[in-house]
Amino acid sequence: MTVLVAYKTFAGATGEVAEFIASVLRDEGIPAEVCPLREVRDVRPYRAVILGAPVRQFRWEPDVVKFLQRHREALSRMPVAYFAVCLTMKEDTEANRCLVQSWMKPAFALLQPVSEADSGGKPPRAHWSKMRKPLVRVDSGCKL
Repeated sequence: MTVLVAYKTFAGATGEVAEFIASVLRDEGIPAEVCPLREVRDVRPYRAVILGAPVRQFRWEPDVVKFLQRHREALSRMPVAYFAVCLTMKEDTEANRCLVQSWMKPAFALLQPVSEADSGGKPPRAHWSKMRKPLVRVDSGCKL
């Protein structure tokens, strides 16, 4: 079965990060499909879902929370992971990770992910093939 990488984007960066995540999964032999959040009608055909969106005005995109509410029952039966794209993460520190996770708190309250990752933006295309550090990081222990 396929992993769905669903995303919300405004300027395209989150979509590019979603495509990158899917390409790494495919490189590992895991089928992955990328789809804008607004186009996802049913998550049941997938074996796992990775949700990504930007952080704007100190909150994770509210459409992710609406998506979680709409698909909560099906998502509760499969692994779900989150990723956020946020300029705060240009400097990857524990304090910044906790701050970004606090902005994602409404999603965490609805459905606890198996993992979560934050990005300072899209990686430069020239570096994509060299990037092999883990894409997902288990919650670092921040108190939400």
